[in-house]
Amino acid sequence: MQGNEADSLVVDGHRIRLTNLDKVLYPSTGTTKGEVLAYYAMVAPYLIAHAQWRPATRKRWVDGVGTVEQPGASFFQKQLEADAPSWIKRFPIEHSDHVNVYPLVNDSATLLWLAQRASLEIHVTQWRFGPRGGRRNPDRIVLDLDPGPGVGLPECAHVAHLMRGMLDELGLSSVPVTSGSKGIQVYARLPGKQTSDQVSALAHELARTLESEQPDLIVSDMKKSLRKGKVLVDWSQNSGAKTTIAPYSLRGRERPTVAAPRRWEELEGDLRQLAFDEIAARLEELGDPFAEIAAVAEPREGKSPDRLATYRAKRDSARTPEPIPRKSGRRRKQSSFVIQEHHASRLHYDFRLEHDGVLVSWALPKGPPTDPRRNHLAVQTEDHPLEYASFEGTIPKGEYGGGTVRIWDAGDCEITKWEEGHEVIATLHGSAQGGLGGTRTFALIHTGKSDPKQWLIHLMQPEA
Repeated sequence: MQGNEADSLVVDGHRIRLTNLDKVLYPSTGTTKGEVLAYYAMVAPYLIAHAQWRPATRKRWVDGVGTVEQPGASFFQKQLEADAPSWIKRFPIEHSDHVNVYPLVNDSATLLWLAQRASLEIHVTQWRFGPRGGRRNPDRIVLDLDPGPGVGLPECAHVAHLMRGMLDELGLSSVPVTSGSKGIQVYARLPGKQTSDQVSALAHELARTLESEQPDLIVSDMKKSLRKGKVLVDWSQNSGAKTTIAPYSLRGRERPTVAAPRRWEELEGDLRQLAFDEIAARLEELGDPFAEIAAVAEPREGKSPDRLATYRAKRDSARTPEPIPRKSGRRRKQSSFVIQEHHASRLHYDFRLEHDGVLVSWALPKGPPTDPRRNHLAVQTEDHPLEYASFEGTIPKGEYGGGTVRIWDAGDCEITKWEEGHEVIATLHGSAQGGLGGTRTFALIHTGKSDPKQWLIHLMQPEA
């Protein structure tokens, strides 16, 4: 994003005035405020999914993060500004001697309004509000692994794997997040039956158990004098009054690093913190590892789910030639398919089947399989509009999915099995000039692993 003082942006029907887009907020990398806003616009669907309905505390760097020699001034802000737009969702929390009104990062417009005010970091609780402001029990637990002097990410990764084993024994699947600062956070989904105090007690017990098993490496006491050469397992962030950096939030460090959800296998080898310009390619290729434990959004009575909401949130009609309709299409008796060759950060093929008024989509890093004996990875992406079946063109660099798209094959298809989230079987009638070379039947099979986006695509043998 670039512009001048008069710039504005319309998001979700709300106009946001943009100022000082060329202002450098990260001097060591030259990263500007406009680039920060572009990052948050790109990552909004993912960050919002994990932050919505949670009171948000922001850490702001109005004049940038500065340098190691001269750090920029920062401050935490809980209270929503008096001049905040009325459309920002908010709820009050009564503290011992005062009441704060907190913003909820429930939509892209709110996130970008906060970013416009140099809110580089977004911190949220592990519990959520209900739709009328009632406070609910925590729906996730977090353990923050913070390395003391003399240890680093490798030791944090080792402790994270130990924590994963303990959570597995409790029947809680977990996801690691490299914090963008020094350490790693381990999250697990909870059923919402315990209070914040009870969850804090559980987290404390987990930390003390790990400490007892490896006292030379792990400490659960917050005293700084005990932390040299050890990893602190900080259990305290499960308190109902505390917040933790939101997944996909930027960090106000020397470089624009990110609190990045990771796959467990990534904690092996040469582990490092990720920068903001690495996130888009990861999401496109790998999906969102945190989706496994994401809370379900509050239902809105009387409205059907908007299956294109994520698609629209990732795209700006002023910047990309892709079709951006206001609503899904109508169900049709005859389904269609399209396979698009997509030269983005890496070449892959987009495999799309018409179902329920949208094109349900998967990214195939190695393309459709040509041998029934060899399955290929298929990463499910957001639903696309039916109009996308005819799209060819170039998505500008820097936009989501930036690169050249061309139709590799398209035509009608017959869907013989559709078990949502489990298995899809479809016979595709390719065109004479298409890449399939005729009619082919594919089965898409969910791997059964924790990531709901990870599938396999299998070429079925033609019937005799």
